Amino acid sequence: RRVPFMQSSSDRLPLTMKDTKASSTEPKLVHPALNQIPQQIRFALSGLVGNVLFIVLYNMAIASADGSYSASTIYSIVYFLYIPITHCLVSLLVFGWPSGRYIQSLLSNYPIGLTGMALGAACTSYLDKINFNERVEDFIRRSLPAIAKVSTDEDEKGEFYSSLLVLVITSIWGYTLSVMVNSQPTKDEDKEKKEL
Repeated sequence: RRVPFMQSSSDRLPLTMKDTKASSTEPKLVHPALNQIPQQIRFALSGLVGNVLFIVLYNMAIASADGSYSASTIYSIVYFLYIPITHCLVSLLVFGWPSGRYIQSLLSNYPIGLTGMALGAACTSYLDKINFNERVEDFIRRSLPAIAKVSTDEDEKGEFYSSLLVLVITSIWGYTLSVMVNSQPTKDEDKEKKEL
């Protein structure tokens, strides 16, 4: 009489990614179906929604200030007040709602937003100092004349390319720090904390 090598499904090792995902705890997102979307994609979608909402709120604040405050002051105030909204979006769409420790989680995310704001301001200042936009526009005019858009208005000075680069830099910065701060501890990390 032969005894089967594995007698039940609980005795076997997980052989597929589906099996390993099912055994791990999934974060509590706004909808369970979001767990099927990779975390990086959810973070990018959260960033897109967050940036659009921030731009709307920032422009509303600029309009209501009527020139009584500088744009940088308004930006800093709106950004500081907007951090809880960003944290809420990231919690609900990316990392899961922090059960029982929301204020602690929010406060641990404030440095991410503040350092991102400082990094963005420093990068913008540096790129402006080296005339990054003009250099990119010149490169496009020389290298890609078929698609280059030549502006006839010399007074029009945009910061599109600088803004795009700063967005990429601060997004990578924010994602990296957010993963470090907000990722749920693994079972091994939980065991190590209990042993200490």
